[in-house]
Amino acid sequence: MDSTSQDRKQAEGIALPMNVDKGLPTPLPDQLTQELRRLISEGTLRPGDAVPSSRRLAKHLGISRGSVETAYAQLAVEGFLIAAERSATLINPDLPAASRTPHPRHRIPDSPRRRLRNYVDLRPGFGGDDPLREPAFRRAWRESLDVDPGPIDPLGQPRARWAIADYLRLARGMAVDPDEIILTSGSRDGLRLLLSTGISGSIAVENPGFPGLRQAMTDQHLVPLDTASSSSAPTEVGAAVVTPNHQFPHGTPMPVDQRARLLDWAARGDALLVEDDYDSEARFTRTVLPTLFDLASSTGSAARVVHIGTFSTLLTSAVSTGYVIARGETSERLMSMRTALGPAFSPILQMAIASYLGSGGLRRRISRGRRRLRAAEEVVAEIGPIPGLVHDGRTLVIETTQEQAERLLRQLADRGILVASLARGWTGGDEVRHGLVIAHSNVEATVLQEALGEVKTLLSRMQS
Repeated sequence: MDSTSQDRKQAEGIALPMNVDKGLPTPLPDQLTQELRRLISEGTLRPGDAVPSSRRLAKHLGISRGSVETAYAQLAVEGFLIAAERSATLINPDLPAASRTPHPRHRIPDSPRRRLRNYVDLRPGFGGDDPLREPAFRRAWRESLDVDPGPIDPLGQPRARWAIADYLRLARGMAVDPDEIILTSGSRDGLRLLLSTGISGSIAVENPGFPGLRQAMTDQHLVPLDTASSSSAPTEVGAAVVTPNHQFPHGTPMPVDQRARLLDWAARGDALLVEDDYDSEARFTRTVLPTLFDLASSTGSAARVVHIGTFSTLLTSAVSTGYVIARGETSERLMSMRTALGPAFSPILQMAIASYLGSGGLRRRISRGRRRLRAAEEVVAEIGPIPGLVHDGRTLVIETTQEQAERLLRQLADRGILVASLARGWTGGDEVRHGLVIAHSNVEATVLQEALGEVKTLLSRMQS
């Protein structure tokens, strides 16, 4: 008997002491997840144990198989369970074992922190499901081990660069020569590579703006840039870093006419435009605005644009991969520096990314993310009014006082819910706004509903 069959047989024989009640207002899947969390915390179910099949557990409890599958899916998202194709579902072997088994009469209360743990990451740029458990990505990784990557190219293995160029053509409508692509270990690595080639003068950043890349520019002189008004843009800067597809804080895209004005400003001042293509995939439809990189080419603009992309947002930071695209003298300097530094990440991982892209795995992952975004929108509509909530784009923004924001960030973190600070989007000045920024499509709908319920409760208590 193979190990998978043995796991299944053992799982079918487990007697799980749990109770669900169809007469309670709490949905059955929620009751079941709470009971399974309890059994794990008490040590009745231990790391590595197999759980019964959904069919057998549903029959044992007298409920629908769909309710069990929903509960199992929820626990898999939270990190309690690991599910694989044609294999038993297991308690995550990486979970810490329970230190003791409490007496049933002294049941550990199911606190918000234990219920949500640290798996609810609602910060923009974080969260999402783990690609290392995705069958398509695991298959791509295995295939990469059987492929000879050939001579190591510090700019990126040819197969990976061709796969990225094809992906950009299909997903972003970009016509890019694979030889123009330089692989990086993510967007920050791409920006640091660019900075290492030498940029004279100050660097303008959107104000407010997405704070991601700013963390890679702590040693630079930064000046605020209002992309909505070209007349107020600084005139003496060496470069400007912008995120046109995710305008902070609401996540709305920069309109085409505003992009054209930005290109005109950069051309007139000979400022290098650094385009961070963060979050371009997070949209309901396939309609996508042209990148600054493509817009400069199609309009004959003299503006110099460097396009920075990353797969880290889609594949999580556990798979830190990205690319930089430039032309002309800027491209030559980037390639020279990348060659001197060596490959950004392993050629084997490059082959895995190429296989994953070529098989359509990433496109399917993006589709799942869009479905999750639609479901998240429904949760926001159903949960009712949240004090201070403004929802005008792809993220939720809750404006509060500075004191309330600081308290909320601490209290939510204590409950295992991570959100972003609204104030981090400003570069100095007196117009800093305070509150929370929530990337509500990071998690499945049931997890989001629970997390937003905590946010709403805490806010209501503060403002009552």
